[in-house]
Amino acid sequence: SHACSNMLICCSTNISYYQCCNVENACYSAGLCAERTAISKAVSEGHKSFKAIAIASDLEDRFISPCGACRQFMREFGSQWDVYMSKSDGSYKLMTVEELLPSSFGPDDLRARENH
Repeated sequence: SHACSNMLICCSTNISYYQCCNVENACYSAGLCAERTAISKAVSEGHKSFKAIAIASDLEDRFISPCGACRQFMREFGSQWDVYMSKSDGSYKLMTVEELLPSSFGPDDLRARENH
C-alpha cells in the first residue's frame, strides 16, 4: 500500500511543503516512509539544515509517530529540531528529535572517532 502523509518541513532558509507517501515493499527493509521521502526530497533541492517537520495522517486514535529508521534518518540532520506529530482532528504533539531518539548516534560521533 502507499499510505499518504503530508509533510511540512521548515528548513533553515524557507518552509517547504511535500505531499509524500510510504513506498512499501515485500522486502520490508527496502520500503521508504513518507518522512524519509520528504527529507530526501528537501536534501535533493539543496536543504541540509532543518528547524521542524510536521507529520499528518488520517489516524484518529493516536498521534502519528516516526518509526525508528525515520528517527535515525532525522538525527543525521541534528537532534534539536522539532517534530510535530498530529491526529486527524488537527491536534498535535510536539517533540524534538532528541526526545524521540535519546542517547543517539549521529555525525558528530563519526567525526570524534576520526580525530582519535
